Amino acid sequence: MMKRSGTYCITLFLSIGLCGDFMERLIKLSERLKRIADYIDDSDCVADIGTDHGYLPVHLAQVNPNRHIIASDISDGSLRAARNSALKYGVTEAIRFVVADGLDGVSPDCVDTVVISGMGGETIVGILEGAPWIRDKRYKLILQPQSKIDVLCRYLYDNGYVISETKIVGDRNKTYTILFIGDD
Repeated sequence: MMKRSGTYCITLFLSIGLCGDFMERLIKLSERLKRIADYIDDSDCVADIGTDHGYLPVHLAQVNPNRHIIASDISDGSLRAARNSALKYGVTEAIRFVVADGLDGVSPDCVDTVVISGMGGETIVGILEGAPWIRDKRYKLILQPQSKIDVLCRYLYDNGYVISETKIVGDRNKTYTILFIGDD
C-alpha cells in the first residue's frame, strides 16, 4: 500500500510521467537573450520592461529563484504569454508580473538592473524620459533597440549616460546591438 503524501507521491508522479510540462527543464534562450542574461549578476534585482513572452525573467528565476524579478508589459494581454511561460517552467512565484507603461510600475527602490529590449530606439527613449530616476548611476541598464539605434545613442549621449559596453549579436539571421550602461 502506498502513502499519498510526501516523497511517495512525488516518486509515483515521476515514475509514471505525470509531471510532464510542470517540471520542465531549463528554458532555452536565444543568443540575444543569452548575451543579456550574461550581463546580469546573481545578486541583481531585475526589471524586464516589455517582457513579451517572459523568457528572460523565467531564465533568471531558474538560475536564482531568490532573486527579485519584475516582468512588465503594457497590457494584461501582453503579460499573458509571460505568465504562461513562468507557469510552464514552474517559476510563477519567483516573478512579479506588472502591467505598466514603461517604468511606471517599477519602484526605484525595487531594482538595480533594468532591461529594455526588443523595441525601437524611440520607444526606449520615451521609456527612459518617463522615469527620470533611472538616470542615477546606481542603476545598470541593458538596452537592445530593434531600430533607431542612432536616436537612442544620441539621447543617451545628450543626457549623460555612459555606454560601458556594446555587443553585436547574430541570432536567427538577424544582427542585434546590445548597449550596456553601468559599471561593468
